Amino acid sequence: MIPRDCTPIGLALAAVAAVVVVVLPAPVPAVKAPVSTSVTDVWPGARIAANTVTGSPYTPLAYLDPGTSAGITRASDSLRLTLGERVLREVPLSGSPRFVLATSPDSLVWLELSDITGTGALWRSGPRGESPVLVTADTGRVVLLDSQYDLVVHEGRASWAAVRGDATEVRTVALSGGPVTTAPLPGDFALSAWPFATSAAVEQAGPSELVDLRDGRVSRVGGQNVELVDCTPSWCRVQVLRQSGTARFDLMKPDGSDRRRVGGKGIRPAFGDVVVLDRYAVVVDDDRGVLALYDTATGRMADLAAEFGTVLARGPYVWWSVGGNEALTWRVLDLRTLEASV
Repeated sequence: MIPRDCTPIGLALAAVAAVVVVVLPAPVPAVKAPVSTSVTDVWPGARIAANTVTGSPYTPLAYLDPGTSAGITRASDSLRLTLGERVLREVPLSGSPRFVLATSPDSLVWLELSDITGTGALWRSGPRGESPVLVTADTGRVVLLDSQYDLVVHEGRASWAAVRGDATEVRTVALSGGPVTTAPLPGDFALSAWPFATSAAVEQAGPSELVDLRDGRVSRVGGQNVELVDCTPSWCRVQVLRQSGTARFDLMKPDGSDRRRVGGKGIRPAFGDVVVLDRYAVVVDDDRGVLALYDTATGRMADLAAEFGTVLARGPYVWWSVGGNEALTWRVLDLRTLEASV
């Protein structure tokens, strides 16, 4: 299992540091984006809800609406998956448990894994956590990249990527149960927006790949040996490296077109996913200490939060923590309210 906190930058920098002269890619046109405006300045209809945690520390894993989430609560000797007051599952801490959650209109689906072995079980329930049932215990060693695509629900089935030797296999099972089918892929891959997989060699700078799982067709995405390229079918994130960190943060289409500069050395991704809703990139501006949102449709950058801790996204929602465990609040933005306010 690839650890959640594993990042490609540190591993790739070792290779860059050995190069005496690094020739950066030719400059691309910079998008002039005001960075001092807030999201509500740019999109007056944006709605950011605040959900205060009372009792035990709680981390949302998915939002069903701005006020309702499913997530994990840590007890003294167990980890609970909850939705409101309903406890869906409770497992002992001794197994180093981890939950990976996906939603669909008809059900909640989750992987219940051990960080020790990387294996576990797939469960499902009704859309509000009703009647949890085990779907399969045949998960393999699951690939986790802190992405909303770690577990994908599609057409009444669930799919995830698993490590098998030096290769990857995409594992799929019907939510009604039955045998798990596997589709092998040579090398390191993770799931992206269905039905695509993306190369996930965390130590490797340079070109990336997208694989269409319907027919096996491979699309190679260009990248130089001083670039970390992460792709979805809609957008690719390009982090241009230098010896002391990153020199530039760009976005481009998988065919290399429409490349634009999002920011310089102070900009980094807030989480694993390239964009949310195929449009918005959520980034951290370390120079100013803010969480920001970049809109690929307009080229605008706007501040999302000046105080933030953990940042997550699933479906149309982005949420972040404010405060510590004694006074913890989760703020959540429904990105659809941005589109509606334009």
